[in-house]
Amino acid sequence: MRENQQVAEMADEILARQTRDRVRRTGEPYEQALEAILQTEAGHQLQELRDGPHGAERAQAWQEGLAEERRRRRGRRG
Repeated sequence: MRENQQVAEMADEILARQTRDRVRRTGEPYEQALEAILQTEAGHQLQELRDGPHGAERAQAWQEGLAEERRRRRGRRG
């Protein structure tokens, strides 16, 4: 993650890396590999994250917010 990187940029980089890895493994065209990645649960979640309401947030701030939310949830259960 780069400083000041947006959530959408982070998701795009992950999708691109996964797609390139699939192209290397399978030899299929990039667009076909990307479509296959987007059909997976993880790919679909990344697409929703990229296109959703948090896409324009700074990735670091978003991740810190997730960590805080997890801490609060653990506190309520314990």
